[in-house]
Amino acid sequence: MKKYIILSIIAALFLNGCVKDELPAPGAPDPENYSDIVINELCPKDITDPYFLSANGDPADWVELYNKGNQSVNIAGMWITDKPGEESEYQQIPDNHVNVTTIPPKGFVVLICGATNSGGQDIMTSIVDGKIFIDMGISATNDNTIAIYDPEKTLIDQSGDFNGLEEDKSYGRTTDGGSEWATLASKTPGASNDGSAPVAGTVVINEFMCSNDVTVVPDGHPDDYPDWLELYNTGDTPIDIGGWYFTDDMADPMQYQVPADIPDQTVIPGHGYLLLYCCGLGEGIHLSFKLGSGGDDIGMSQDGVTFVDAVTYGSGSGDGTPVPTPETDYSTGRQPDGSFNWVVFDPNTATPPTPGAPNAE
Repeated sequence: MKKYIILSIIAALFLNGCVKDELPAPGAPDPENYSDIVINELCPKDITDPYFLSANGDPADWVELYNKGNQSVNIAGMWITDKPGEESEYQQIPDNHVNVTTIPPKGFVVLICGATNSGGQDIMTSIVDGKIFIDMGISATNDNTIAIYDPEKTLIDQSGDFNGLEEDKSYGRTTDGGSEWATLASKTPGASNDGSAPVAGTVVINEFMCSNDVTVVPDGHPDDYPDWLELYNTGDTPIDIGGWYFTDDMADPMQYQVPADIPDQTVIPGHGYLLLYCCGLGEGIHLSFKLGSGGDDIGMSQDGVTFVDAVTYGSGSGDGTPVPTPETDYSTGRQPDGSFNWVVFDPNTATPPTPGAPNAE
């Protein structure tokens, strides 16, 4: 009898092992629905109220992509060109910032084209300050269409022919994702082409002061001369930074989390500003660290992992965007607000520090 019991156990174990071996392997992740991405609008000569100003003050060209589908699509790895069929001219969208390259359903992303840095050199295809730069200028004289391709260089979409487009005009689909192209009545980068939806923006580090003796910044505490950090909302819609993380140590992105339950202090209106106090208190919008006068890093993250924006000055680690180091009572900031151009604001001139207000021009 024992022999039969032992044989039964062995057989059961054998069959159980076979069943496990026959289980299907986990499936590959679903491919991106690249076919849902279309070129929705473009502007080869953006003069009035430009979407993006290069460091030398010249406006950049831009191309708007639209996700006409019902699920998010990550466009990282896709290709774009103003010379369809000439693969040497294709530019590949970087894959190192998934939060920047993922377009939500019925959402938009704007690719900044042909921008230059402070030295006048072309900005290489990259993602900087939450913006996608493409090393490709657009010309209504020399170009006809823009095309996008999937990572295998299969054509996904091609714009209408914009050759001869008037300066300071955009060319786009009359209905988002539709088939008809026309010169639009107004430019709407990052928003619906019929002008019905507000432009959604991002939050950027806009200005900071790391050594403060005379700039009064009342913060409700005994020290009215704290270091400070100014944030700017580049879009039309309010953004709440409650729950976001701030740090002066790039290796510790979760150094301080702004409370998520004080929206009266953390919501930044469209094209508005928010001042954070770098006083070491660690309470509310009073951050848990001070800024180094000789150099430091400033990082901002929504999820505690990926930096939405980060800058480095002086003796900082160098992991953020390099910006000038301000002296005591001077500030460093973007000029104009939200741009790629960083300058030092001198309190003894017509362009002084402006905590919580538009940066002087």
